[in-house]
Amino acid sequence: MEYQRRNFLKLMGVGGAFTLLPVGLARAATAPNPEDRAVYISASAGDDGDYYVSAFNASGKILFEQPLPGRGHDIGLRPNHVDVAAVERRPGLYGLILDRHTGDVRAKLHCPEDRRFYGHAIYSNDGRYLYITENDFDHARGVVSVWDAEDGYRRVAEFDSFGTGPHELHLMPDGEHLVIANGGLHTHPDQDGRTPLNISSMQPNLSIIDRRTGKLVHQAALKHDWHKLSIRHLDVAANGTIAAGFQYQGDLTDQVPLVGIWQPGSDIRPIEAPDTVQYRMRQYCGSVRFDASGQVFGISCPRGGLVTFWDAQTNDFLTHIAAPDGCGLAATDQAGEFVGTSGLGNGWRMDAIRRKRVELPDDSLKSQHWDNHLRRIIA
Repeated sequence: MEYQRRNFLKLMGVGGAFTLLPVGLARAATAPNPEDRAVYISASAGDDGDYYVSAFNASGKILFEQPLPGRGHDIGLRPNHVDVAAVERRPGLYGLILDRHTGDVRAKLHCPEDRRFYGHAIYSNDGRYLYITENDFDHARGVVSVWDAEDGYRRVAEFDSFGTGPHELHLMPDGEHLVIANGGLHTHPDQDGRTPLNISSMQPNLSIIDRRTGKLVHQAALKHDWHKLSIRHLDVAANGTIAAGFQYQGDLTDQVPLVGIWQPGSDIRPIEAPDTVQYRMRQYCGSVRFDASGQVFGISCPRGGLVTFWDAQTNDFLTHIAAPDGCGLAATDQAGEFVGTSGLGNGWRMDAIRRKRVELPDDSLKSQHWDNHLRRIIA
């Protein structure tokens, strides 16, 4: 046993002799934990039809609540800057640029009359341009609008998304291309802006465009039998692997995949959970998030009340946790670890590799109903 202990210490980079320090000195000798400075930010709602962008720390203590004119959805983070972009849930009319530390409004974005915001935004790596998915509803066409953050957030361009109903978008690892989840659903504000008008003819796809020119570089779609699988949310690993979550517009009992993996240049590869978990996903995936290592990704299923975790290397299902109305997911700086929130006001931390879950200790989270997406900032 002593031999095994010495070998373990060597593997951990510790010499054969060591001294136990008092707790206070041991903590002082340990490098600061970045998670102690982490701030999580999300759209949220109160109990009376009131909407916010709210931020909380690693313990779950709420740091600010900034009122919104309508229900928010996702938050775009401007690199190396205080700006964050809050975009209204589809069909949205407003976008707000907020200070990530205080929630104060720094700028307002207004959607053109013949467009509607579709809930998601992402900045270029240099922080100059903000990209937002939109609906050109009169032509059943998806677009990506471009806003110049260095010129008062002036709308400077618009690109085709190469599909209908674009939703989440992300930068590819090269920083020069955008991947877009075109959900395939045509909606129109004259019909409440959310009711699908083309389920029988949906054509969802994943498209990659040049962020400077709008040129289509790659595109992939599911087979025709699965055309009712609306591709809504995605995330991108550092190696370029794209994980996507689907929302099925058919019967609850139909057997269809709800998760896909895409390596640009190839087909989308559908993957499934074990039958009992697959059924509990209720044909609806919410947030998609890779962990810090890119080896694990999580997909929330708020209608099914669970969050699933997957091995990004083998595409195997790893595990799941119960999370009633749980949707928001953010990766911490630890491999396999995520922070999550729910519409019921809960927050938790999950290590998907070690199958260990702990609840965030501060009860102030329960004052809000947390929306679909969660972002992590180092303060």
